[in-house]
Amino acid sequence: MKKKTILIVFISILLVPNLPIINKYIAHRLDEGHFRYANLDGSFIITQNFSFKSPGFSTFSFEHFIKETSPAKENQKLYRLYKINPLCFWRWKNYIVNGVHFDYMDWEVIDKNMQKKR
Repeated sequence: MKKKTILIVFISILLVPNLPIINKYIAHRLDEGHFRYANLDGSFIITQNFSFKSPGFSTFSFEHFIKETSPAKENQKLYRLYKINPLCFWRWKNYIVNGVHFDYMDWEVIDKNMQKKR
């Protein structure tokens, strides 16, 4: 019985923070400004917003940027600028939904490319 209770508490701790409404509130309080994405030369940078009126994360603006500016091929890929930390269990939903679809790139590399461009 004790093992079952511990298992239920553990699963609750992992699941509850990742429920849609609760997750958005926690992300708004703890992670606002954390989930950033950019292309290789830094000409396009987007930060995921977690306010309650935000529509959610989408790559539509990046696709529109590519259509309008026609950047070089290497700058037509979006990278995530944050590392995935499995210990931050309240971020798991965002990692699964958005983060795993983008390769990681260190901000310093993008910053160097921005400096070269200037």
